[in-house]
Amino acid sequence: MAGKIAIVGAGASGKDYLRKRFMDRDFTYGVSCTTRPPRPSEVHGEDYYFLTDEEFDAGIESESFVEWQSFKDWRYGLMKPEFEKCDVMILNAEAVNLLDKEYRDRLFVIYLAIPEETRRHRLNVRDDKDDTIERRIKVDEEQFGNFSNFDCIITNENF
Repeated sequence: MAGKIAIVGAGASGKDYLRKRFMDRDFTYGVSCTTRPPRPSEVHGEDYYFLTDEEFDAGIESESFVEWQSFKDWRYGLMKPEFEKCDVMILNAEAVNLLDKEYRDRLFVIYLAIPEETRRHRLNVRDDKDDTIERRIKVDEEQFGNFSNFDCIITNENF
């Protein structure tokens, strides 16, 4: 029986919005780790655990991650203790596919397949200085083009 929820979707699909709705209902969020620098509004321990390369390497060496992966020059991953204590988490398609069966079997994966036009608008409003909208859309198309490892799909941009 799946006891945890994983929210999966392309950039600007509404993952954080849905996560916050779950948190408003007392679900515990599983915070991922990253080696990228925090954005101005991000808080260590709430949005991500911001780790040095050495700290991340130590987690890999000790097999502390449920999954981890590289993106651009940074790494992202969810540690086992965080997985165990949370009710809801955000993962990408690759992360779901990397999970060992024992972890995947415990998840109910909600895939936010929101139309590209809506995501483009949201990405434009974000005005991310570290990335381009076109690159994000292209990478998301590659990652989610054949994604089928989900239990529920939401296509309505307003959920």
